[in-house]
Amino acid sequence: MRKKLLALALALGLSVTMAATAQAGSRYTTSGGALRGGDFTDDALLAARLDAVFAGMPELYEDIRCTTRAAAPIGSRNVPLGKTYYVKGANGQVYSGTSCYIYANAVYATLFGDVPYHGEDAGWKNSYTAARNLSAASYSEFQRLGIGFGALARTTSNADGSYNGNAGHSLIVLKYDAGGITYLEGNGDGKGLIRVTERDWDTFNSTSVSGRGYKISFIVQPKTAAQGRTPAYVGRIGKIRSYGGHFQDVRPGDWFYTAVAGAYETGFVDGRSPVLYEPEGNVTAAEAVTLCARFLSLYYDDRWDFGSSGAWYEGYYDYLRRWGIDTSFAGPEEIVTRGDFARLMARALPQEARGGDIGTVFPDVPAKYLSAVTALTRCGVITGSDGGLFLPYDPLTRAEAAAFLGRMADKSLRAS
Repeated sequence: MRKKLLALALALGLSVTMAATAQAGSRYTTSGGALRGGDFTDDALLAARLDAVFAGMPELYEDIRCTTRAAAPIGSRNVPLGKTYYVKGANGQVYSGTSCYIYANAVYATLFGDVPYHGEDAGWKNSYTAARNLSAASYSEFQRLGIGFGALARTTSNADGSYNGNAGHSLIVLKYDAGGITYLEGNGDGKGLIRVTERDWDTFNSTSVSGRGYKISFIVQPKTAAQGRTPAYVGRIGKIRSYGGHFQDVRPGDWFYTAVAGAYETGFVDGRSPVLYEPEGNVTAAEAVTLCARFLSLYYDDRWDFGSSGAWYEGYYDYLRRWGIDTSFAGPEEIVTRGDFARLMARALPQEARGGDIGTVFPDVPAKYLSAVTALTRCGVITGSDGGLFLPYDPLTRAEAAAFLGRMADKSLRAS
């Protein structure tokens, strides 16, 4: 993934502007049109998202409702010093900040669908804190820590390396090698400039860390950064527990083994007993509503309490009603059909988690299910039966539900 840093400008023909006051070992690129995401990552999805950043389209907003997107392409001065901007996290919570700090958060969110905030919140499932309180940066130290593409680094003047809104800088690591580091920064010249900066390690430390009396308070990055790939799980859904052969009736070699194990690890499904999953058992409407509610709650990481003073499933029904999702398709104890489950889950799958445009409409899908089945087929969630049919009126089995949820949550499992 990493390519030679020192030959970057010559090999790629970048438009480079050297600041008159820049110290030796610094080089700035201030034209978004001179950069391509593929210059920094071999992951096609991340490269496309980085292209969007270079075009001035990070999820950075000018209002707290996050309705007016800020236009801040590289080289612009649309992020003036001290102006407050807003970023919406994957859980819907809005974070605010100024200058480099909030811009770095916005770039990170655009790349990975996650906002690391202060790098200290264990609730962010797609990220982890790779480093804290570093006195200096170096190639060997970054290698040891496994720092990867897109890592967000924050420097601060606090003696203990903590951050509380004081002086410092925030940046996104694009690449590094023994010669130095390349990163994207907002407010790079103190006046709102958005640029890509290349520096050798000594210059980086003298201008951004120890030379200014700063420390690197934290470096946050995706959990899969060291492998150079984006998380496969949509939103902020990830594994919260290990399967380890939990169910006696779900064995390696079963067509549903991977699906059930994955759905169990993400917290979507539990067994009908501590040791049995009952993969061929039918799914009731109450169970379907439960699965849908769990998907939404895990996707937005709202840590919802589904407890209820009534029947065990009432909390799940109440949760979907808050989202405006119709739960009247069947009584709680009635068996759910494949069509009803598709229609229910299509309403829950957020637009940004859909992706793709594949598949065809099955010939046996009636009008009431057509929109939902078509949408989920096109993004690879629904694959149909061996005979090329969807079988919308067949009862949904627990194995099928697990497979369905697995493809909802993990794009790598979807049909292509």
